[in-house]
Amino acid sequence: MHLQTLSLQNFRSYISLSIAFPPGGALLEGLNGVGKTNILEGIHMLCTGRSQRGASRAEMISHGQEAAFLEGGFCPSSPGGAMATASLGFSRDKKVAMKIDGEAVGSYSEWFGERPAVSFGTDDLGLVYGAPDGRRKFLDMLISQIDRAYLDALSSYRRAMACRNALLGRTGDPVQFEIYEQAMAESASKIVFRRVGAIEELRPAVSEIYGEISNHSEPAAVEYLQKFKCDFSCAQEWQNIYLKSLVERRPRDAELLYTGVGPHRDDLRFLLGGRAAKAYASQGQCRSFALALKLGSVRLIERHRGGGMIFLVDDAVSELDHERTSRVYPLLEGRGQIFIATPKCQFALGGGVLRCAVEDGKVVIAG
Repeated sequence: MHLQTLSLQNFRSYISLSIAFPPGGALLEGLNGVGKTNILEGIHMLCTGRSQRGASRAEMISHGQEAAFLEGGFCPSSPGGAMATASLGFSRDKKVAMKIDGEAVGSYSEWFGERPAVSFGTDDLGLVYGAPDGRRKFLDMLISQIDRAYLDALSSYRRAMACRNALLGRTGDPVQFEIYEQAMAESASKIVFRRVGAIEELRPAVSEIYGEISNHSEPAAVEYLQKFKCDFSCAQEWQNIYLKSLVERRPRDAELLYTGVGPHRDDLRFLLGGRAAKAYASQGQCRSFALALKLGSVRLIERHRGGGMIFLVDDAVSELDHERTSRVYPLLEGRGQIFIATPKCQFALGGGVLRCAVEDGKVVIAG
């Protein structure tokens, strides 16, 4: 699958933009702040329904406008397939309309994952240095693109936990708690076991790719950390123990006014040379690790979904040394459609990539 056409209206710095792309993708060059990243964000929205920068929908509507509209024409990887049109509109009063080929899409889970995309950006360094929430989001985004049942379990868990949290400090009625705790336990077991399985698949890819980027300077590893620790051999056993823990923790959680244990509190641990990357690695090493995580996620999605990925690269390698930078692009080339936003490209690109100059909300195709 690749993006053939893109239209943006009242989206960020673009009051009106229409552009066609080849299967190879596009290079977007221009000074910082001229709108390169906004194009990547629009593509990411059409693929996932979310901003890769974590922005709200209202923040993405052009200044002085009441609503934004995005539309993309996606062609399948296999020859002879028909182009699918995805359109997304949203307004400041929080109305949202999602359509595929003109037919309304009723839920986010129906929209998400149909057009696999992986973004690479300077903010990815937060995967190593940042808070656990960013690492959980990375893992949830990855698994949701290859397993719709996981996304359903995640949504169910969050709804049930929100209801349980609303009861904390207001009532001690065990019957009301049991309804939501049972739902949480069922969903949590699915989430944790799928996460553990994904990390087992991701671990060798991250180790191999980090070695290629760093010229095998030190071994890299990734681990899944459960805040709720128990010995288990099956999902049902884990579910029963977690449910019991929720019951026992009610008094403590009532003091905190939130649920203190579960997959929403879990984390990932990154190791370089057997030591915690967050504490001991240099910024260059951490940036290389973040790239290895994203490239490893590409391999995981390809394994489960096949080819036809969309890659969004936003200055992801600009702060790496030249030697490491030269090793990154070949790991992406030929694996899908690549969109690169950078002030100036420092490495050779294939002839199938459209070269564009971006300046003050305008895009000019290079001759």
